[in-house]
Parts: sequence; structure tokens; C-alpha cells
Amino acid sequence: MRWIVALVITLVAGTAAAQPVSYKLKGDVPIGKKPEIVITATQQLTGLTLELARDDGKQFTVKHPALAKGKTISLAVGDGAAGKASYQGKLSAVTAQGPWSGELTFETTVRAPMKVTYDLEHLDLDKRILEFKLSRPAASAELTVIGEDGKELGTGQMQYRSPSPDDWLSITWTQSRGTRVMIMKLRVVAADGVATNVELVPWSIEIEHDDVKFATDSAVIEPGERTKLDATLPKIADIMKRAGPFMKVKLFVAGHTDTVGATDKNRKLSLDRARAIAAYLRKQGVKIAIAYAGFGEDVLKVKTADATDERANRRVDYVIGPAAGAPPFKGPYLAARATWMELK
Repeated sequence: MRWIVALVITLVAGTAAAQPVSYKLKGDVPIGKKPEIVITATQQLTGLTLELARDDGKQFTVKHPALAKGKTISLAVGDGAAGKASYQGKLSAVTAQGPWSGELTFETTVRAPMKVTYDLEHLDLDKRILEFKLSRPAASAELTVIGEDGKELGTGQMQYRSPSPDDWLSITWTQSRGTRVMIMKLRVVAADGVATNVELVPWSIEIEHDDVKFATDSAVIEPGERTKLDATLPKIADIMKRAGPFMKVKLFVAGHTDTVGATDKNRKLSLDRARAIAAYLRKQGVKIAIAYAGFGEDVLKVKTADATDERANRRVDYVIGPAAGAPPFKGPYLAARATWMELK
């Protein structure tokens, strides 16, 4: 919190000459708290009254009983509404010498939380453009991009001219070709000077593999197909070794079908096959967290008409991404809205 010194008290004509209080304004607070005037009695008081009018027309009155000399109290200002506000009013006290009052003029700021919104749909790693939203007008942003080896790949800076909080803001960066981004450290400064730091992890790796062939309407992995899964184990181990020093990772197993059969049946079949593969990999020693989901015929690799037997669509994808955050899938995956299950 910040102490704002722009608080002015002037004596009202006809009051006692000696000021019976000293004061400070705690005028810059986060949302959920109210600004305060902190008052210390320099002599015995038999009562304090704070009367304020805010620039939106609202009136506030706060009273406090007797206050001994040298004691300190805090009187809340306003109702905690977010934003900047100006106040005018009067602080009154009753002393042994008679009544005293002083006129007040000051400003306060109640700061709403600053939130950065980001998703994979607004990140283009090839063009090196990141788009994000800020919950308040932005002034500037700085970006540091880290590679898989933990070293800095590049940086970017951008200035903004008080855009709306609903606008997507862009920032670009430079980096060497042929390098993979693992972590993006974004620092955003709002127009009011408040800054926030966000760490984004766009990194994920799709594991190349031969698709397991399942029998019709079956989720059983036949013995002759297991070698295909066994071939992915060293690939998974290598990725775990490279990413391990920087983050916890998770294996995501996404099952799919072609368009033959009922939609609901295909959803369940793809889920059962994804679960079978996830369970097999766990049994073979994959220790990281594993999640699986069935997308049925909703995310086709090859677009076909209904009831089309297309082998390329009968597949299971394996992707390793950060354990924290959303699954590293975008595009048609988001529209499919499948439920990811955690393998126990």
C-alpha cells in the first residue's frame, strides 16, 4: 500500500486554534480494502466525526468515541469501490478547549486485481507474436523468451496508448531459427503504473509414433501392436530428461475414431482406447502424470463424409506438455470439449 500525502486540512473559522490531531492518509489500497485516514490525538478528545462527500455524489459519515492523548485510530474512507476518487469534507473533534474542525480534500485509489489473459489461440511461435489481454489499460510490456536448455532465446518490448481492457495486445520478439520456446516471461505495466509478471509455458512436444491397430469395436491392445508403444518409451524418457530441470510435465493421450458408427459410441470407443494406451505406458514405467480423453469423430485428421472408413482418423495422439495449466491442444480440440481424465 502507498501513503498519499495529497491530503489537505484547513482550519474552519471559529474553531479552536490548536489542532488536536495529526493525520496520515492511506489512500492507495487493493480491492477488498478501504482507504483510511490514520489519526493520532495530540490532546484528549471526547469525540471524532469524519464527514465526506465523494466526487460521484455519495456521502459518508464515520464517528469515533473518546480518544486519549497519544492514541491512534484509523477511520475508513468510502465503500471500497474500485477506481480513483476525490473527496471533500470535514473532520471534527471535541476538546477540553471547545470544538475543532478542519476541512479535508484528498484523492484515493482502490486498485482492482490486474489479470493477464492468454491462450494458445493467440500465440504464433513461427511468426513470434504473442497476444494477451490486460484487465486495465496497458502502458508497456516486456517479454523474455527461454529455450529448452534454459537459456535466453530473445526479448521484445512494446508501448501501448491506453487501449481498452477488452483489446488483444500484441508483442513480438526475436530469436534464432530452429530453436524451441519453452518459457515466456511477460512483464506488463498498466497505465496507472502498476506492474505484473506472468510466466507462460507454450512448450509441448507431440511424440512421433506408429498408430496401434485395434480390432473393430475393441479397445484391447493386441500383442503384436505393443512394440509400437514400446518404441515411444525412449522418446518419452528423453523429453522428460530435457524438460525435468525446468518444469513438471504430463503426457496427454487423445483418442480418435473415423465416422463409421454412432457419435456417442465413437466417443466412448476413443476414450477406452486412449485409456488402454495410457495404462500400458504407465505399466511400462512412464512415471509422469498421464491424462487421457476421447474425441470420437469430432477431430478428424482427414475430413470425410459420415460413415466413411478412414484409417488415418482411427488414431491416438501422444503429446507431452506442462503438468500445470490447460492441455496443450487448440483449434478443433477446443470446440470438441472432451473431458480429460487423470490416470490413477
